[in-house]
Amino acid sequence: MILRTEFAVLGSLLRALAEAWRALEVSVVEDRPPGEGLAVADRLAEVVADGSAELSPVVDSGALTGESLHAAATALVRLRRSLDEDLRSHTAVSDVLHAVRGRDSQWRGWARSILSGAGRCAESLYAAENAMLRCWREVAEVAELNKYEASR
Repeated sequence: MILRTEFAVLGSLLRALAEAWRALEVSVVEDRPPGEGLAVADRLAEVVADGSAELSPVVDSGALTGESLHAAATALVRLRRSLDEDLRSHTAVSDVLHAVRGRDSQWRGWARSILSGAGRCAESLYAAENAMLRCWREVAEVAELNKYEASR
């Protein structure tokens, strides 16, 4: 594939990731059941807000360029870390499940929604990471071709 095509694919997948992340943010913040709050809910709200802040400049910048590729890669690395450590790790999942144990069905439904949303984000992130790797491969191939042409 040519580099321009890979950039377009990556841009599309970054927008899909932002949509999945936004849906998770809605679940965490806006779908949170009323009443007594949970510390874990507040922590999750911070995590998803931070993730949105990472994605927003990358998605809002428009078409990807060589310059913005690094910013996108950095955002993906940070989102991967956040997803793995703060949303999908054994400790994070246990904290959510333990926090809603003994609460009414609204809280348990909220927890299921959060875990499901994190799974959708993981799928979108995986696709975007693969597209990012293809972009870097294309960049490396172009650099190699330019090096070869310059040496002739």
